Amino acid sequence: MTPLVAGKPSVVLASHLFVEQLSTDANGKPRRTLVPVKRIERGDRLIVVLRYRNAGPTPVDGVAVTNPVPSALRIDMTSPAMQVSIDHGQSWGRLDQLSVATGLGGTRRATADDVTHVRWSVPHALRPGAQGQVSYRAIVR
Repeated sequence: MTPLVAGKPSVVLASHLFVEQLSTDANGKPRRTLVPVKRIERGDRLIVVLRYRNAGPTPVDGVAVTNPVPSALRIDMTSPAMQVSIDHGQSWGRLDQLSVATGLGGTRRATADDVTHVRWSVPHALRPGAQGQVSYRAIVR
C-alpha cells in the first residue's frame, strides 16, 4: 500500500499494518492486541495506520491523506471523517452518497466492497515538523 498526499511533496507518509488479535486476560476479560503483520489470512481483522509529517521548512495547508484499498481487503466504514472513492480516486464522498452503475443500465447503492480508495482531509495547516495519523479497519476477504 502506498499512501499519497496529492500535490504536497514536503508531506511524508508511512503506512503501518497491524492484525487485531482477540484474547482473554487473567481475569477473563476480553483483550485486543495489535500485532505488526507478518502474514495475513482470510478473516483477519486489520488496522491500517497512516502517519503523516511535514518534512518541509514551511507550513502546508490543504493536506488530504489518500490511500488505495487493496482488493483483498473490505474496509469497515465506521470512521466518520473518512471519505471514500469507488472509482479509483476520481470522485469522493460518504459511502451512503455513492452509487454504482449496473450492467443493465441502472444504478445501485455502493457498498464497502466497491471502495477503491480512502481519504481524510487534515483540518489545519501542518507546521514544519508537525505530524499526525489516521487509521481504518479492514477485514481480509
